Amino acid sequence: MSTGIANTPVGHGASPLAALIGPAVLPDRFSPALAMNIVRILLGLFYAPHVYQKLTGIEASLAFFAKAGLEPAPLFLGLAILCESAAFVALVGGFFTRWAGLLSAGCMVVAAYAIFATKGVNWYWAKGGVEYLVLWGLLSLAVAADAWRRTSR
Repeated sequence: MSTGIANTPVGHGASPLAALIGPAVLPDRFSPALAMNIVRILLGLFYAPHVYQKLTGIEASLAFFAKAGLEPAPLFLGLAILCESAAFVALVGGFFTRWAGLLSAGCMVVAAYAIFATKGVNWYWAKGGVEYLVLWGLLSLAVAADAWRRTSR
């Protein structure tokens, strides 16, 4: 049985909200023996260069968001930076993993939409497609599902 936000057991007898939110941290969240921990940490680390690029190339990022139809671009850029930063911290740190995985998958859905809107429908990443985003999104869903499985026993 895991510990929830307020150190109350999550599982039998827990409040519905505590059961939905789940534990703040997973047991053994940094154990290399659990392959999904390695996947989770790597997925989180992949956000670092994306957030850095958005912060250091604000004008180019604003132009891309506007071209993708994500208007007002400053609002959507701010949301992207916020969501990607939260996914980075939560996935690397193993915080609220079930929700961090879903947040990460949601980021990839929006990113795939932006690629389709700016470059058209294409699969191959080397030609501006979405295969990397789909892989990242599916792995994010796998991390979320694993967190749910590990905490709902």
